[in-house]
Amino acid sequence: MKRKQSLFEYLKSYNEKGIYPLHMPGHKRRMPDPLFFREAGAQDAFAQDVPGGTAQQYGHLPESLRTDTGSSVFPGNLIAYDFTEVEGTDDLHHAEGILKDSMERTARVFGADKSYYLVNGSTSGNLIGVSAICPLNGELIVARNCHRSVFHALELRNITPHFVYPDFDRDFGIFGGVSPEAVEELFRKYPGSSGVVITSPTYEGVVSDIQAIAEVCHRHGAVLFVDEAHGAHFGLVESSGFPESAVKCGADLSVQSAHKTLIGLTQTAFLHMKSSLVDVGKIERFIDIYETSSPSYPMMISLDACTGMVFDEGEEVFGSWAETLRLFDEKIASLRHFRVLCHGGDTPEDHGFFDFDKSKLLVNCRNTHLNGESFMEIMRERFGFELEMQLSQNALAMTGPGDDRQQILRFAEALLTLDREEEKRGDDYWDCSEGSHSKSHALSHQLSFDFSDCSEGALCKLELRESESENECVEGQDSRENSCSCFDKVGTKQKDVDPEIKENSREVPGSGTDYMSLMSIELCQAVTIQHAVEAESESVDISEAAGRISAEYVYCYPPGVPLLVPGETLDQRCVAGLLELLGKGYRLHFTKSGQYSKDIVCLKAFDKR
Repeated sequence: MKRKQSLFEYLKSYNEKGIYPLHMPGHKRRMPDPLFFREAGAQDAFAQDVPGGTAQQYGHLPESLRTDTGSSVFPGNLIAYDFTEVEGTDDLHHAEGILKDSMERTARVFGADKSYYLVNGSTSGNLIGVSAICPLNGELIVARNCHRSVFHALELRNITPHFVYPDFDRDFGIFGGVSPEAVEELFRKYPGSSGVVITSPTYEGVVSDIQAIAEVCHRHGAVLFVDEAHGAHFGLVESSGFPESAVKCGADLSVQSAHKTLIGLTQTAFLHMKSSLVDVGKIERFIDIYETSSPSYPMMISLDACTGMVFDEGEEVFGSWAETLRLFDEKIASLRHFRVLCHGGDTPEDHGFFDFDKSKLLVNCRNTHLNGESFMEIMRERFGFELEMQLSQNALAMTGPGDDRQQILRFAEALLTLDREEEKRGDDYWDCSEGSHSKSHALSHQLSFDFSDCSEGALCKLELRESESENECVEGQDSRENSCSCFDKVGTKQKDVDPEIKENSREVPGSGTDYMSLMSIELCQAVTIQHAVEAESESVDISEAAGRISAEYVYCYPPGVPLLVPGETLDQRCVAGLLELLGKGYRLHFTKSGQYSKDIVCLKAFDKR
């Protein structure tokens, strides 16, 4: 049998291409863990060149964070640190020695009462947190833009969700923050809710007013749990200008991915607790359930190294990171066609955001001939950058403490180069409102972009689509008030749409023109997720699924936020939007029907509780 390339060989050859990673993990495969690699990292055959650069590009890092050659070293003696729970190495599930000391130091650095090491990622943290704060068959207020792992926790515990929808930013076509007023309204409707679960920051970097939401929760005797997976760097070095962390703002629990924006190995995370409302015994019970009983010591060393880096050299590392982002903003100030969310001339105030994580670089291509996918491909093939994700008109680049400043500035120059090329094309064909560029800009959320002919020099078509019929709750029933035992959804600011836009386009946010706006449609949650997943079901052509109750999740990954959740009733707008996305080539994952399906699994027609 012919020998195939090993995983190590494949990844080694990928590194040798020199593509620079503008994606997680935050160490960027070039920043050694200061404790682990410094002690373990003998130079050997596993040494790799810095992705996209040379040893000289380490010049801005503290001396203790560099290897002798400027290479990112995968230490040859890694297995020497791959322990199990033997005498002297402690036990993560019953920490009494070195692991207990390590987690206590982490709690002090992050400002928590208790911090737990997770080696199954923030996914396990979401499962643990939701399970601990809500009883079986209980009720929770849940932001509809949460990661799918939150919905899996709701499924496992048969929790009734009352969805709060974040504000919708029509400018970039993304979710904004969750408003405290929307949370308060749901508590008035559902006083039996045990707590609130929200995501802050979002994948794109939008931060909610955690302090105000925490105050609402605590007035109602409820717990606030924040999925802060993308905010592990928050609140650690005040001078860096990053937002404050959730636990320091009053959240009872938060989960953070150490690998996303710190220097942890992939799959490492923290669960922080700062509360008298949370039962520690329940937290530790569900840690035992959801976290592996054989935790990786290299991963735990990596988590401890994150704390060590912040404790020993945080000011220098975070200061350099913040300065790199300042220089990036300065460099892109002249952009005319591409926009970067809350960078350059764009500010959080322009969008009404409470706060924003400036480590995220969300590039919007709406006023160019590109979309997110084609922009991402150009960045990879022409400029040697691999971005984190693309979706619709946006593409996301993630920065981290391990980034090379010159590479981030080279990314800025690549943006400027493409922007100048757009200028040469001329922007007359983007003016779709009788000479008014600004009006075209305002209407962009309502425009559906057809990228079927986006070859070099081709002009993208702009189409206005009329909205579909009103939301119907359950097949065979009308949508009158109280006609269905739905769980309410509150929060999205559809009422704020400009009347002129509504008159011209007859659409509002959530009309199905792209992934994020389709996700903002408020659907009826007719049954719990668990019931929908486990009840008898059947496959239905999507075009005929209006009024049917979904028995599966539908989502893009990334970002991993479901378009459709089991138990939700598809309406005409949702069906039309799904078909439109599939027609545009979106890679939608159906958890029962399979990838890129034209069918959807729904509850059998007679099963409509």
